[in-house]
Amino acid sequence: MEPLRDDERQRLLSPVRGRTGTPTATHGQSHSRAAFEVPPLRRDAGGNTLHFTVQAPQASTTDSLPITAPNNGSPRCYSPYGAVRESIESWGSHPEDADPLNGWERGLTDVLQATPCVVIAVLLDLMICVPFGLSFFPVEWEDMPVPRALGIQMFLLTTALCQFVFVFRSNFDGAIGQMMVENVPFMHTLSNAIIQEIGPKNPAVLPTILVTYAFSSIVCGVLFYALGHWKLGNIVYLFPKHIIVGAVGGIGAFVLQNGIENATGKAFVWTLDGVKGLFDDDIVWLWVSSALLAITLLVLTRHISTPLFPPLYFVSIPPLFYIVLLVFGISPETARENGWFFDRAPHVPFYSLWEQYDFSLVAWELIPKQFGTILGLTFFSLMHVPINIPSLSLTTDKEVDINDELMAHGISNTLGGLCGSVQNYLCYSTSALYYKCGGTGRRSGFVIGVFLLFFFAVGPNAVSYVPRCMAGCVMIHIGWDLLKEALIDTYDQLDAMELGTVWAIAGTMTFWGMNQGLAVGALLACMTFVMQSARTPTNAPIRGSMSAATLRSHIWRTTDELDTLDRECRNIHVVQLRGHLFFGNVNQLSDYVRELFEAPHHANGGDSEIHSPVARPRPAIRWLVLDFTLVVGLDSSAADRLTKMKYVCDANCCKLVFAAIPRVYNNFTEYLNQLFGDNGMLHIASDLDAALEWCENDILGKLIEKNGSPASTCAADEDEYTHLRNLRRFMPDQPLAVQQRLLDYFHIQELEKDEIVWKQGDNSDRALLLVDGALTAVVEEEAGTTEDVSVGSVVGEMCFLTGEKRKTSLVATKRSVVYVLDRASFAEMLEKDCYLAFLFQGISLRYTSYRLQYLSITDGTENVLLVTMPEYMGNYVTAYPLSVLGMSRDIQY
Repeated sequence: MEPLRDDERQRLLSPVRGRTGTPTATHGQSHSRAAFEVPPLRRDAGGNTLHFTVQAPQASTTDSLPITAPNNGSPRCYSPYGAVRESIESWGSHPEDADPLNGWERGLTDVLQATPCVVIAVLLDLMICVPFGLSFFPVEWEDMPVPRALGIQMFLLTTALCQFVFVFRSNFDGAIGQMMVENVPFMHTLSNAIIQEIGPKNPAVLPTILVTYAFSSIVCGVLFYALGHWKLGNIVYLFPKHIIVGAVGGIGAFVLQNGIENATGKAFVWTLDGVKGLFDDDIVWLWVSSALLAITLLVLTRHISTPLFPPLYFVSIPPLFYIVLLVFGISPETARENGWFFDRAPHVPFYSLWEQYDFSLVAWELIPKQFGTILGLTFFSLMHVPINIPSLSLTTDKEVDINDELMAHGISNTLGGLCGSVQNYLCYSTSALYYKCGGTGRRSGFVIGVFLLFFFAVGPNAVSYVPRCMAGCVMIHIGWDLLKEALIDTYDQLDAMELGTVWAIAGTMTFWGMNQGLAVGALLACMTFVMQSARTPTNAPIRGSMSAATLRSHIWRTTDELDTLDRECRNIHVVQLRGHLFFGNVNQLSDYVRELFEAPHHANGGDSEIHSPVARPRPAIRWLVLDFTLVVGLDSSAADRLTKMKYVCDANCCKLVFAAIPRVYNNFTEYLNQLFGDNGMLHIASDLDAALEWCENDILGKLIEKNGSPASTCAADEDEYTHLRNLRRFMPDQPLAVQQRLLDYFHIQELEKDEIVWKQGDNSDRALLLVDGALTAVVEEEAGTTEDVSVGSVVGEMCFLTGEKRKTSLVATKRSVVYVLDRASFAEMLEKDCYLAFLFQGISLRYTSYRLQYLSITDGTENVLLVTMPEYMGNYVTAYPLSVLGMSRDIQY
């Protein structure tokens, strides 16, 4: 193979313009595309795609490549006969001076190719209008003054108006409008209410009913348009895919049922008696013939790859049926008497509909009484659009603006009401069949509307010449196709929960009702969302769980106290929470806490001998700390479950500590305080460090009660020895004389309130020992992050020893007394008594170890570093992923 020349490569990569003699020149209004770009709505379905575009033979190698390319990445479930071509019938004109294929021959080819799809769409509307049109008025109204065929005219009129509006306003290239047949039960409710009010023979009955019908259509249209105009339609995109797919399955079952009814001419319900009724001698062969035709089509499409075969198959049924009648010598009238044709509808003039609108006879006072039913009908109508539009978008793989479609529905329904008809909508089932048979293009849609107006004018008798087996075959085929797409093809696309939801919605719509199916779908959508969110690892309420064996608060402890905490802190257990705690996942926290108490443990917290060489029992939990630092939300159910956790802890002799509850949930903390009070078994801390401090103080307090406080005698000492007691905490193993010698190098200094001791960035020329008062360290560049310095703490010693600039500013928040070690005194100490300098450096190191305590834990995904930085970076313990800190899991200190 020779490599491409530069000019050839450039031609391939450049956009394809409309050129004479190229296939792309036929699309006069289309945007230019790259050579390998997939045109809209052109999809491949296993070689059965309806590619109607006729490609001229390339005269030379300079012709651009065809833009047709298969796309197997579409998420849509394809029909057995695939998806369709790009619109070949755009409103753009075809150049007359183009290739002969792009002139009148191309136009003739387009017409011939579109004719079967148009015929199918018109026939579907005609077949559906007869049973539903005759049902506009209650069957028990025997005194109806005009033929019931009036309903067929109303059906055809609103369908034609809807079709014209969608041709000009809808974003779908092949949208098919139809009367909203699901509203017939509401129409019966309106009719019966009016008949009961004024009597069935009153001449005002029919005009009042018709005005009520038309008014309800106008109300529906105004609401549709308002939602679209104010951009409120986007809320329908909250419908999950599996809910829409379930609705598609329910519609498929409805279409399948309608196909059986069209084939038999009798009502059918999904019950045992209904199924038995299908085998009555007078109707069994009617629906069996339709089913056999549909099965034959399914089998033939597996072997005949010509994409035009399915629509030709449907259109060929009527002539073949008449040929069979002729061969067997059966007259059409005999076949009609046996139910093989639709009954002839009585002929009425097309203007008879408007003759019934005698406004002088309308009982206007009855219309306001029907507002409740009209409101229910309107909201029921709104339920269909959020289902039909996303469903058709999913079927055609075309994204549309739901607001534009709502406004189109608003215009069509308002226009239908003003013309004296009823509600209409974009019919998903007919549009899907029309699309899958290759129908598309606005000119085809316009022609469909013209045909519907023609049948509205001449009357519905033409449908009586269509054999029932064709209507049944078409409806059974599309119904099965929709059921297959919803219930079978999605088996490997949805998880078990979503697939169960799809089946539940489809079953509810089939055996209970469409409205009930939507309600069940909404309920299951919420349940599915909650259950999927709760079981997602990223939404788990527990970030980590650990013993506090190596966790300490920032409070300075003596060596004896640290030894005590080393023994007892294993009885403190910290559970770090995260994310949004809500009713769907808080039960995981409750179960985990229950498992903590039920797990094997030993009472003393020490190391006990057990049989396993690896694991050892968890120490008995005496303090349970729930850290809310990473919690972003808390609902009432979670708050209630957390409150009940207190009783679980009480049953296990464990104290419960809540740490860092967000301030927005102050009502929750106040409720806890009011409910349990200060009984010593529940504590609410501002952060994790404060929670650990409370637990440590509780441990040390019990030790003091048991053994007596070594500091109790010191508490009685005079105030001048306070500084010695502070130094004794830093070096308890040193004699009092050594402590006094170290203190001699300090000099006392008094600080006034609000006095700035040093500023961030100053030279580090001194270290302080706070004896009395209060100091605050401030990090200037971090939005005023502050840390209070407690009495008895040494501050500024690290930068003093390293010579670094000050990392914080230090301010006296009230009048304070400090002991100061300046640079000159420290130099003298180094010269005269290096041992004291060594002790001072040890104090600094002990502070450093307190300021950076960590515990490396693993929760299955990453290690976490718990860092305590009490003096300069804020008085808190927080969690940092080691990856964020740039540390590895093998970090050693």
